[in-house]
Amino acid sequence: MTQHVAIAIIGAGPAGIGFGAALKSYGFRDFVILEKGQVADSFRHWNPATRFISPSFTTNGFGFPDLNAVTPETSPAYTLGAEHLSGYDYAYYLQKVARLKALPVLSKTAVKSIRVLADQHYELQFANHAALIADFVLIAIGDYAYPFIPDVPGAAYGVHYAAIKNYQRFKAGQEQVIIGGNESAFDLAVNLAKKNIVSDLFATNSAFRSNDPDPSRRLSTYTYERYMAHADLINLAVGKTVLAIKHDRDGDDYVILFRDGTITKTHNQPIFATGFASAQSPLVKKLFVIQGNRPVLDLHDESTVAANVFMLGPQVQHGSVNLCYIYKYRQRFAPLAETILHRIGIEINPQVTAMYRRAGMYLQDFGQCHINCDG
Repeated sequence: MTQHVAIAIIGAGPAGIGFGAALKSYGFRDFVILEKGQVADSFRHWNPATRFISPSFTTNGFGFPDLNAVTPETSPAYTLGAEHLSGYDYAYYLQKVARLKALPVLSKTAVKSIRVLADQHYELQFANHAALIADFVLIAIGDYAYPFIPDVPGAAYGVHYAAIKNYQRFKAGQEQVIIGGNESAFDLAVNLAKKNIVSDLFATNSAFRSNDPDPSRRLSTYTYERYMAHADLINLAVGKTVLAIKHDRDGDDYVILFRDGTITKTHNQPIFATGFASAQSPLVKKLFVIQGNRPVLDLHDESTVAANVFMLGPQVQHGSVNLCYIYKYRQRFAPLAETILHRIGIEINPQVTAMYRRAGMYLQDFGQCHINCDG
């Protein structure tokens, strides 16, 4: 007989673990977290030189949780003694939270497909041919596993930032073309500059030039400070939209054509630092309307075409409000838990609501989001 649960959470990253912890805080137990690898699997695949741009600092006792915490009472900074965490650091923290909260995580359980049943329940089919039926589905797959590369001729000649697992193959004195002008592009350029490599960044637009106080729309202080230490080795050209990439086999060069009619040549394989988009996932495509590489959501972060299917994590966006950082999207854990528990018919414990509110982890009204989202 196929197992049945009230809530299935797909993904055991910060969104899945944080939401599961919220359900536990409300006293709810009838749920499962499905993870294709291990807890925080994507973070385990980060380049070891990559660090969180948002700092971790233990201020929980004053009502301001660590920016990278997924529960009000934990802190990655306290757990790890680090401010700008590596992927392995954060994976360790999330694993500790999962154990502390005794979360029902099923590791190495990849969801292959989701079938909508006649009664608006959902059958989740796994890669091992087993299945699970759920009343509610939460998509919390993050976006790192879905690198976005522009659909232009010759894109296959480039490599994405996520595929750069170390910098050993890059040689001092060489020059590197990077397509992109935001956080990941500058992270690449800074790490290459440490090896005395010049980077040429080409971007349609860049957060580097933004004066917007929202950290999701401008270069982070952490990245800008690192850039300034190596500015003489980093060149940025804005207004450069790639039209095509060609490989000159005779000269062994890559030729990049831009919309403004200019070209550039490089001996090294160009690197795409063009972000991530989980909308490429077949699960997301099936259950959500996609616009601009993001799922269309209602005010409850629910799919507009599949009832009781919700989105969690950095891909959540409402109008101009982009919940791309942990400290932003964690504010939806408690409100979404309450939305679902209301539908199930479970009374909400107001003390838990108050705990999340006191911690600044409770956002309901997106109209209140300007520079800060405090609900």
